[in-house]
Amino acid sequence: MPFIQHTAEDTAAMLKAVGAKSIDDLYVDIPADIRVKPDGDKVKLKPGMGELEVTRHINALLAKTKNAGDYAFFRGAGIYNHHVSTLTDHIALYDANFITAYTPYQPECSQGTLTSVFEFQSCIATLTGFEVSNAGMYDGASALAEAVMMGYRLTADNFRKETRETVVLAGAIHPEYAATVKTYCETTGLKLVQVGAGKDGRVDTAALKAALTRDAAVVAIQSPNFFGVIEDVEALVKQAHDAETMIVQVISEPVSLSLLQTPAEAGVDICVGEGQAIGNHMFMGGPAFGFFASRKDNVRKMPGRIVSETTDRDGKRAFALALATREQHIRREKATSNICTNQALCALRALIQLAAWGKGGFTELGRQIVSKTQYALKTLGAVKGVELPHKCSPVFNEFVIRTRPGLDAKLQAQGIIGGLPLESVGMGQAGDYLVAITEMTTKEEIDKYAAALA
Repeated sequence: MPFIQHTAEDTAAMLKAVGAKSIDDLYVDIPADIRVKPDGDKVKLKPGMGELEVTRHINALLAKTKNAGDYAFFRGAGIYNHHVSTLTDHIALYDANFITAYTPYQPECSQGTLTSVFEFQSCIATLTGFEVSNAGMYDGASALAEAVMMGYRLTADNFRKETRETVVLAGAIHPEYAATVKTYCETTGLKLVQVGAGKDGRVDTAALKAALTRDAAVVAIQSPNFFGVIEDVEALVKQAHDAETMIVQVISEPVSLSLLQTPAEAGVDICVGEGQAIGNHMFMGGPAFGFFASRKDNVRKMPGRIVSETTDRDGKRAFALALATREQHIRREKATSNICTNQALCALRALIQLAAWGKGGFTELGRQIVSKTQYALKTLGAVKGVELPHKCSPVFNEFVIRTRPGLDAKLQAQGIIGGLPLESVGMGQAGDYLVAITEMTTKEEIDKYAAALA
């Protein structure tokens, strides 16, 4: 389709319609000091530069950027520094079987895409223990928000004579996920109640019990939670179900499913999460993908798309888009979501990485991470002036340390990206840091971190 430039009259009419005086008014939420000015020199190339000169210029700019591999890296909080197989990069980017201009609406043109989505759904179902998974979501935050809405719809169907419009977020849930849920609740008229974590880093069960009134429709928990602590999911499920509410579990570190009890085994109704840790680089914070799974009985309330296996007219195995409960396919009032797509390439990367690991490799990966995390807990916890606020609580690969505030610059000067300052995201006091360990973390790096803190 050809691009037709807007005329000055077109631009003026559109600006008037949205109540803006100029195009610059559309960007007022972006701080002025980071905006690229059209007449500035940030993106200008010198006239007459050839390909070689341009390449050298770009490489010089890239050299100014430091990567996780340049440091002893201890940041996580939803985006994790895992090893990504070269196999994953090669197949996802260069295998022509998965490159198509067609979306899965035309099965005759997109069997490669549909096949990969079906296998991805199968992997997510296996990881979570549920019967059905959708084709994926944008990210963990949108997946949680959509799961909360689905839980609300299910409760509304079960209790048609009651008005149950309260959403409960329980424990240390990722602040960005919680903010996304808040936005959804504000725009749909649902009431949001947040229950904090206790001193052990887990959900304050007494406060949760008080919040689970007859107004509550759905409760959401995160495990491992934002502090890295593993919740007693079965106990929380019992609390929720005793109050006749749906319960959602969100997971920001899906590698934890290599060892932990599946959400389905724990009795959770809906499981969602952030999938970046499987097969995707950190990508400077994104893109990644969300995953979404539940029981078969709930399939028609799920958002997104679901690919199904069938046979073609010749009896051969084939795939088709089976369910798509969104407004582009069905009547708007019947739609479960206005999300119209997913991060299919990132989901494909996860599928390839899981296949490369295999069940044994995935389990071994989890064991390595737990072993290194326990060593880091012991080593950092032994440093004078360092406390472990949740010392007696179980963790997978993240934990909180408490020490002097304002250490970031000093640690970076020694080649260390330390834990995330929790004060910066409103989840802790000054001097609290969220430390993340992966298979990429070495014993030498942990010892270096401990020595720097000492």
